[in-house]
Amino acid sequence: MTDYHAIPARVIVKPRNEPIFSEMATIVEVNDEAAGPFVTVHQPGGHIQARGIDIDGPEWPLIRQAINDMLAVSRGLESDALSERKP
Repeated sequence: MTDYHAIPARVIVKPRNEPIFSEMATIVEVNDEAAGPFVTVHQPGGHIQARGIDIDGPEWPLIRQAINDMLAVSRGLESDALSERKP
């Protein structure tokens, strides 16, 4: 008899009021194309082809840090834009 196990290989991050196929959903999943597992992050994108990136384990800390840095820059830009609107 074959021994089986379940692998939780996909997570969908989405707004609570959106369906899982929403254009606002981000899909994080484990893939393997025979060279070892890697993580792919993509969004469905509506009528255009889904776009994504493949992430290898060793590069993740740098990618994560770059994403965090860019989010901080983005928040700073939003804050600057809001302060310019005030009289």
